[in-house]
Amino acid sequence: MKARMTEIIGQYVAVEIDLEGALKLLERLHEVTGKGGEDLQDTIRMIRNFDAFYEFMRKKFKDYLTPKKNISEMIKGLVLVDKIKLVKKDDGKYVVIIFDRSVPKDTIEEALKNLGYEYEVESKSLY
Repeated sequence: MKARMTEIIGQYVAVEIDLEGALKLLERLHEVTGKGGEDLQDTIRMIRNFDAFYEFMRKKFKDYLTPKKNISEMIKGLVLVDKIKLVKKDDGKYVVIIFDRSVPKDTIEEALKNLGYEYEVESKSLY
């Protein structure tokens, strides 16, 4: 199982991973960091309804979907997901998750390792 991690300008970290892996990664990071409330629930809903949201993205010419965020969670630094992109390639469904700046890169790397993912790291892409 493979994933791709990218450091984006502005100290964001993006991970491209298969659909099932995305759900596992989000759950794992929620357990480890305690972050993720409304944004996490909305992100999981979008991933589980991949086909409907993928069509929405195409029809509206959107590159990314932004999950709902609770303002008090934002102020407290408890947001996990900034935005996501749904991708179909090689007959598979993939999710690009752009994590909030407050989520450390090494925590994401550790979660990927614990889930059994090999990953390659790219630097300073704009996705």
